[in-house]
Amino acid sequence: MHIVKTIKGVAGALALAAIAAPTAAWSQNAIAATAAPAAARAAAGFVPKAYVPKSKRDFNGLWENRGGIGWQQGIPPGKGQNAPLTPEYQKIFDRHQANAAIGKPTGDPTAACLPQGMPRIMTMTYPMEVLMNELQVNIFAEWNGQTRRIYTDGRPLPSDDEVDVTYNGYSVGHWEGDVLVADTNGMRGDTNLESSGLPHSDAIRVHERIWLADDNTLKDEITLIDAKAFTKPWTVTKSYRRAKPGAELIEYVCLENQRNPVNDKGEIGVILAPNKP
Repeated sequence: MHIVKTIKGVAGALALAAIAAPTAAWSQNAIAATAAPAAARAAAGFVPKAYVPKSKRDFNGLWENRGGIGWQQGIPPGKGQNAPLTPEYQKIFDRHQANAAIGKPTGDPTAACLPQGMPRIMTMTYPMEVLMNELQVNIFAEWNGQTRRIYTDGRPLPSDDEVDVTYNGYSVGHWEGDVLVADTNGMRGDTNLESSGLPHSDAIRVHERIWLADDNTLKDEITLIDAKAFTKPWTVTKSYRRAKPGAELIEYVCLENQRNPVNDKGEIGVILAPNKP
């Protein structure tokens, strides 16, 4: 079976559409159960129940990003983000913007089905599911089927020279009242903050404060610290709304639906229909 979930353009369409039309309808997460399970539930008279958190420390549930696909809430990807970039990284960003303007975008590695990486994973273009216990918080992103873990068992954050460098890095957290405070290091430097190619370096460190604003609203205050790419720490707050009862994550397969070839210049193309013989 070549594809479980078909999305026109998949990750590359995200990159191209975000540059051309960042306020497109898909910028607000689309989430629904498939037709067959929905029909079965209806036939059985099943009524989904809304999840009620057990405490202010209970983030369990399915959540949808409410702030669009730009790094800062409500601001489309691109120059409007006003990132505090160093001159070196401003040049990188300007180059991606110029390439996009001539129809040859280069700023989004996810077009080649690569993971979005941390911290971009927390923008959650598609929904996320949080499952937690006393040892860790597990964050499952529908987009690219990615998983992020925040360890809350008291372990220290590995030193920079010991941590394994990965897309989502290594996260440890602790509670300050009802706020989960998390720190992350070990993130790759070849990802970006959004589809426009907004860059960061391999020196990036992320500090988060995550809390329930109410039973149906989750907040994540994210501070980025990157001595190579930023002139100062950069703080944004993400907001997520609890999904409707009965909503589910849908399997996301990108590698078998490669519609965005990336050439040796890093330029992202798009194939809207299969090639015919």
